[in-house]
Amino acid sequence: MSSLQQTVQNPWVNYLVYGKRLFFKEQSIIFNQGVLGEGFYYIEKGLVKILSKTANNTDRILNVAGHGQLIGEQVIDDLPYFSTAVCHKDSIVYFFSKQDYRKMIQHHPEVITLLAQSLIQKEKLLLNNINITHSDTEFQIAHFLISLTNASRTKIVDLTQQELSHYVGLTRITIYKVFKRWTKEGIIFLQNRKIHILDYDALKSKLSA
Repeated sequence: MSSLQQTVQNPWVNYLVYGKRLFFKEQSIIFNQGVLGEGFYYIEKGLVKILSKTANNTDRILNVAGHGQLIGEQVIDDLPYFSTAVCHKDSIVYFFSKQDYRKMIQHHPEVITLLAQSLIQKEKLLLNNINITHSDTEFQIAHFLISLTNASRTKIVDLTQQELSHYVGLTRITIYKVFKRWTKEGIIFLQNRKIHILDYDALKSKLSA
């Protein structure tokens, strides 16, 4: 992929020079829910689970963010982090402090729009996730698996059934029953605590069934 193609697909590559490149190992916490942070992050490589505490104090996976995505943007408006970010894999991120952000917008005012667009996308994602809970179970699971493959840019979803249940909001037994059917249909294959998508088109068809 050429540098021009990268710029068209992800304009943030133009502004990484303003950030600080950091490496986080798997299971490392990047930031915690409720903390008033000093800046936001851009994911260059890896996967990051975005978690939120439920009413009974358990973790619910709101999203799994991957390459090219921002996390923690709300601190720019002097708000605390809405969620906790935990590295699902070894990850490389760029940290942009509030001071870095001010420097960026002095030279590149279009960054304000890019940040706002990212926040709007997050709101749409949360609203969409809420609406999807009223759909049938196969639709819900298919939707989230497709979202995860898009984030990781691979047809191997590196989540256990228990983790997926925290993401989708369904019981592990429900996930197991659906996966059992899909395995017989040749849509997925489970191995080494990972979900391998064998028939992506068949999985997508679950969204229109």
